[in-house]
Amino acid sequence: MTTTDYSEVSISGQTLTGPFMRLAMMVMVLCAAQYETLASMVDIWWNTTTYNHGFLVAPVSAYLIWRRRDEVAKLGLYPALGALVPLAGFAAVGFTGEIAGVNLLRHVGFVGALMALVPLCLGWDFARRFRFAVLFLAFMVPFGDFAIPALQELTADVSVWMLKLSGLSVYREGLMIELSSGLWEVAEACAGIRFLIANIFVAFIFAYLSYDRLWKWALFLTLAVAIPVIANCFRAYGIMMLAHMTDNALAVGVDHLVYGWVFFSLVMLLMLWVGGRFADRVIDDPAVRPVEDTAPGARQGTFAALIAGSLVLAGGPALAALTEPMAEPLPGEVAARIAPQGWTMLAVNDEAVDRWVPRFDTADRTERLRLTNGAHEVDLFVAAWTHERDGAEALHWSNRFDDDEVWKRAQLGSVTLATGATGLPETARRDALTHYVTDDRGTTFSSRLVASWVLVGNTLTADPKTAKLAQLRARLTGGKPSTAVIAISAQYHRPEDRAQAVAGIEAMLADMGPITGMLD
Repeated sequence: MTTTDYSEVSISGQTLTGPFMRLAMMVMVLCAAQYETLASMVDIWWNTTTYNHGFLVAPVSAYLIWRRRDEVAKLGLYPALGALVPLAGFAAVGFTGEIAGVNLLRHVGFVGALMALVPLCLGWDFARRFRFAVLFLAFMVPFGDFAIPALQELTADVSVWMLKLSGLSVYREGLMIELSSGLWEVAEACAGIRFLIANIFVAFIFAYLSYDRLWKWALFLTLAVAIPVIANCFRAYGIMMLAHMTDNALAVGVDHLVYGWVFFSLVMLLMLWVGGRFADRVIDDPAVRPVEDTAPGARQGTFAALIAGSLVLAGGPALAALTEPMAEPLPGEVAARIAPQGWTMLAVNDEAVDRWVPRFDTADRTERLRLTNGAHEVDLFVAAWTHERDGAEALHWSNRFDDDEVWKRAQLGSVTLATGATGLPETARRDALTHYVTDDRGTTFSSRLVASWVLVGNTLTADPKTAKLAQLRARLTGGKPSTAVIAISAQYHRPEDRAQAVAGIEAMLADMGPITGMLD
């Protein structure tokens, strides 16, 4: 084990100022060219606690390089024109995300381009030596929400199993768990994704600072994923048990969040303490690699690298602006066009205790009809967009069929339906919603099945990937820019009545004509 006395390190300003000024200038070009992408990432970091760590990523990466500054001072920092290849690749990813309306691709393209600028401005030798600090920038991408539904299901499954093992009588409806002492919901905030991502973030830094052996890295990072998931199940179980045993005097309301974070903090500190017992070196001792004589770089390539890099960074946003679709007027009526003949329209009471009002605030128009054929009562909902653009998309994260007040989503999946001549795929997205009212007589549940599809141009699908590809194809080929979400829903009150709800939806589909023809 060795230590480094930084007081003996002498860094020449002439040696480092030029290369890092190049990098700073190119980063500014990237931020200016993809300002909207950067702004969307910062907005997520600021407004979503799960990704607050995004503000720390760049400073931590810079610190990890700075602590080995003696090594940096001895390197020959010259542009690597070969880095234009990955830079162009990430620019293409960002362009694809821009025109397909996929924020994840936009963010990956931005952060990947930021990584590629390091070898472009400072050389491959620098990028290889500080590859962890460079790759660590990937934590800037707000990524991980896809795991929330699975984590909610797992938390509900395990906590219900442990509650029953403890001798309690439990009734479960999706993500709603009812005990004799009260009703609980495994909400998105209870999925444990915040602590999971925070734990992985800290674990990567700790492993880099403490371990030299690959197997220790692998083991520690595996535990960094497994422990938070297991701990969250115990947290949910413990909170419900504590509230039940104290007759809801403890661990209810805000208290259960406070107790949860105290519990998670103790789990993280214990994990780091155990991990520190097996460290290969102390945290403040950087693993400095000796620097041999560096071959002189091609100084004459500096200007070419900056110009070429700037063109690559600006090319994607410029092309996306050129292919921006023109708004296509929507029909005077949307839902009424596809409502089947023979079905009578019913009045909708938006003040009813079980009112259903989907949240599609990004849509240019939303329409909702309640229809009956005498045997079934079904809701038809349509949200339409003149054209897809940033923040106004059919598959925007904020669009949802539950309002999280009257109706809460219990499950998300797919359902197979007989769709007749509509042209709709037989596989639809399925949202299982739950509504409950608690009074002196107990808790009364009601359920709602929502089957939905997306119309992009002339493509009808329930698969988000297919919808995004259709949107990309329409954008590049000048196809129809308008999009719509079509949903058919039926309410039922007992689990055994679900088949009747499915029959009502299929009855409406059987009487409907081709969807795309009606909306042209």
